[in-house]
Amino acid sequence: DARGRVAAAPPPLPRDAAALWQDRLARDTPPDSHTSLVMLEDFGIAVTRSEVIRSAEEAVAAWTRIGGPVALKTVAPGIAHRSAVGGVHLGLNERAAVQAAWADLCERFGPAVEVSEMQPAGVEMLLGMTTDPDIGPIVAIGFGGIHAELRADLAFALPPFDAAHARRLIERLRLRPLLDGDRGSGPADVDALCDAVARFSVMAAALAGRIREIDVNPLIVHSGGCVAVDALTVPHTTEQISERQVL
Repeated sequence: DARGRVAAAPPPLPRDAAALWQDRLARDTPPDSHTSLVMLEDFGIAVTRSEVIRSAEEAVAAWTRIGGPVALKTVAPGIAHRSAVGGVHLGLNERAAVQAAWADLCERFGPAVEVSEMQPAGVEMLLGMTTDPDIGPIVAIGFGGIHAELRADLAFALPPFDAAHARRLIERLRLRPLLDGDRGSGPADVDALCDAVARFSVMAAALAGRIREIDVNPLIVHSGGCVAVDALTVPHTTEQISERQVL
């Protein structure tokens, strides 16, 4: 891997993004999915449109602004996998359906709900970062959705790196042919995927002192680009930050 990084040039760090998110992540409240998507967007990664609302009327207004099918997802704290607990309603495109979905989520999890734009079908990837106590942040790229459950098809690298190295990681994946299209679907935009992975690696390196883990799943890649749909961020605790500063 090191020999393959000849004249590597990671994407530039967006101006002020690192300082802004270093400050925001220092706060006590862990970021919800919407906040995590805003963070990804600030580092140059395309994300789905989303809003956090707290009433049926606000949910309908958000759906109207988005202008198409939406998903409603609880943002109650402490839930890592919202679909596993029935905290997600997908493909809503009628006022009554949006209102009913919000009422259901409010009753079971509380009023704070994320309204997200539904994305076109594509290949579902996952993108993540975890922190090793000895070597620091490690970026992972692999196939998401049902493929994440069925087989651990992942490649790993130390950040930051460029789009060329991101492509080398993707080429190692066993399910790589899925990105070439199948059964009438066109090829996915691998160039956009490589760019997103490289930008994610720059973010992971810049925020390593604040983020312990981040999971972007799914990252949907279709013929026209690559969009992050959901994200989970786990900051370092105050104790962990102190330990890393000592090291």
